[in-house]
Amino acid sequence: MRETDESIPTPNTDGLTNRERLRWHLTSALASAESAGTITHLRGALATYRNLPPSPLVECPLCGKVGLPERIQIHECRQA
Repeated sequence: MRETDESIPTPNTDGLTNRERLRWHLTSALASAESAGTITHLRGALATYRNLPPSPLVECPLCGKVGLPERIQIHECRQA
């Protein structure tokens, strides 16, 4: 885990997409929430997250690997 400027422990960014990080933060906050209002709010946020449209997949033009854009940008391309 790393520390952000808000001193909130977050997972290492390597290997996680922004969506995965968002889900991690929401589920972690829900697990530690004590207020009924906060729990309701976080459940609503998670429901909204689950209803987001899927991320578009892209194909590497060199090797043909398919994945999320941010992962294809950093993958170790093995040209065909």
